[in-house]
Amino acid sequence: MSLESEPGSPLGIQPRKMLKPNTAKSAELQIIIWFLEAGWELFTPVADLYGTDVVVRHPVTRELLAIQVKHKQPGSLNEGELLRTWAEPSFDYLVFFVPARLRGLVVPREKLRKAGKMFIFYSRDEEGYARGAVRPLFKEYAFELGSVAADARAVTFVDFFSKVHALSRSIETTV
Repeated sequence: MSLESEPGSPLGIQPRKMLKPNTAKSAELQIIIWFLEAGWELFTPVADLYGTDVVVRHPVTRELLAIQVKHKQPGSLNEGELLRTWAEPSFDYLVFFVPARLRGLVVPREKLRKAGKMFIFYSRDEEGYARGAVRPLFKEYAFELGSVAADARAVTFVDFFSKVHALSRSIETTV
């Protein structure tokens, strides 16, 4: 291996082919940024174990809430499908995010218990792909930020998250 550098490159470093960004981490990072911009206290686990990507402290209740972030698979035409990889969710909320369309869902753990291995969040379009409107079963958990100004998305997202959390808590206390 030569230690000579290419013109314009740092000492001894050969230019390499560009790598595609890790879209899973990009989706997680966007959700983390929105919580931080809105002033929430946030922690990320040292190890990615048990399905928790982010832990946030609710600013009012001071509860710690474990969040799993999932995203549309790159290149998939089924943007609203998610393979269930857990028997019982170990996290409090699933945030399913479709970055290209700035839409997604905040689904409480209790709504993630079901038979079968696949969640289908969006209805099928005319071509048969799960990328249409959100299905009625998940409608109250759906957010769309495409029409929201970029500088207002963080607050809009965490306000929606808080609303879903309050709804989830009220369901828990009535059961």
